[in-house]
Amino acid sequence: MDEESTRGNLADADVELRGSSGWVTTKVAAEALGVDPRTVRTYINRGELDAKVEGEGVEKTYLVAIDSLHALRVRRGLPRKTRAKSREKSAKVVDGADGAEDYADMVRDLTDRLIRLSSETAELRTRLELTVRAESTLQEERDRLRQDRERERQERLDAQQEAQRLREELEAERSKGFWRRLFGG
Repeated sequence: MDEESTRGNLADADVELRGSSGWVTTKVAAEALGVDPRTVRTYINRGELDAKVEGEGVEKTYLVAIDSLHALRVRRGLPRKTRAKSREKSAKVVDGADGAEDYADMVRDLTDRLIRLSSETAELRTRLELTVRAESTLQEERDRLRQDRERERQERLDAQQEAQRLREELEAERSKGFWRRLFGG
């Protein structure tokens, strides 16, 4: 097994826990970091980005954990552009090299926003799943309590009937005279 696939498999196990906010392709990660997708793969191989492998051979691709992407951005000190600045740039019509750089910044900003929204969506999806599980558990508990209550009600009715039967039997015995009870008859 080569070192790259070992690293990918180890990353898979660890990333499943840490990368819970979502996954993006190496291309999207590269745009968010302002680097080439090959550089993103280098970061993955160095362990600076958490990723999981999908496919094999020619079809092999990496999905980068959004949390690790944000962490790397913070470590590298990449500034987060403000939305106002993005809107201002999108309103301008520029040409030449500055225009390409402005468009690249806009794409980075939109990518950042997409990553953040994907992260929020993943968190909300997780909350929804937990809520559904909790609701299901509560419904099961409610049904179990209803069954318990019904069983206890039936036992109480049976006990009342038994008590009534015993009272009637006692009354019948009391109504017999002393000699009759003593000699049975």
